[in-house]
Amino acid sequence: MSRVTRAKAIAYVVMLLAVFVAIIAAAIFQPRPSDRHSMPSSYEDQAPARGLRPQTDQRYTALADELDERIRTGRLGTGGQALDPAVLAQLTHRTPTAIRHALQQLALTGTVENLGDQWCIPDDHCPIRAARRAHHLLEAMIAAGGYPSPGSLPPAQHLAETLLTRPEAIAVALHTLTTGQPRQPGRQALAVRTDREPGRSRTGWRAAPLGADTTWNPHAIRHLRDLAQQHWQQGRYPSHHDVAQTETLQHDVLRRLMLAADRQHPAPGRNAAVQAAIARATAARDTTVISLGERHWRSAVLAGLLADLADSLSSARP
Repeated sequence: MSRVTRAKAIAYVVMLLAVFVAIIAAAIFQPRPSDRHSMPSSYEDQAPARGLRPQTDQRYTALADELDERIRTGRLGTGGQALDPAVLAQLTHRTPTAIRHALQQLALTGTVENLGDQWCIPDDHCPIRAARRAHHLLEAMIAAGGYPSPGSLPPAQHLAETLLTRPEAIAVALHTLTTGQPRQPGRQALAVRTDREPGRSRTGWRAAPLGADTTWNPHAIRHLRDLAQQHWQQGRYPSHHDVAQTETLQHDVLRRLMLAADRQHPAPGRNAAVQAAIARATAARDTTVISLGERHWRSAVLAGLLADLADSLSSARP
């Protein structure tokens, strides 16, 4: 073979190798067709924090909504019930991996809890959780001026009615508040869940529209309080949308009540009972909760505190 022919053969082989390398590189780094069609131009800004691929995120969200509805209607058990991804996969005809992704989404909203190696439905009525949140809220109320000091708290039975909490949990909260040493209550579960009643609002706050005079209509606010507390005690768990609507409406009512208090008794010479009622309501509004059920509890407690504030304004009216 001549020197020229050998050089051409080498050049031909090098060219073939370059073509093969280009093909392999394109196969590795080119996005999948499903990614190209589903990925928006600003995907880096819109990608969910969970790190799920965009073409599967919608599927997991739909599955999360399905599981959320089953949980709220009690079809997957009551509070404290463990959730096995394999069992849920058979029940929903999905894969265990898809179930775990959906449970991760529900954990971000507090609908389920991740306890390390298993998932479970939060038991929002259990004494341990009730004592913890009662202690947290009482501490916030004292700091806000709702109560002058831990020693000025009303009787435990009154606190149990105000915080919608069983007396034994209140006793644990008071012990922790006064001594700083936590004491563990019993671990029995008390959660009760019922099926959704079609055609009715779960929260009850839309049952009595609030007009311009609602801040001076204690009867309407008492009615809303009774509905909210009844739904909490009976375990009627609303959706995230219903809870958000209730919270928005309650915050607006509290704002209007505080404006009425400013017109009636401007600070700093405001009636002490009215000022304390405002402090307790704002502490409840701002307290931190974990699960969807606890948001429901906070709304029910705030409904009672708003009624107390309206009564205080009526009593202190000149």
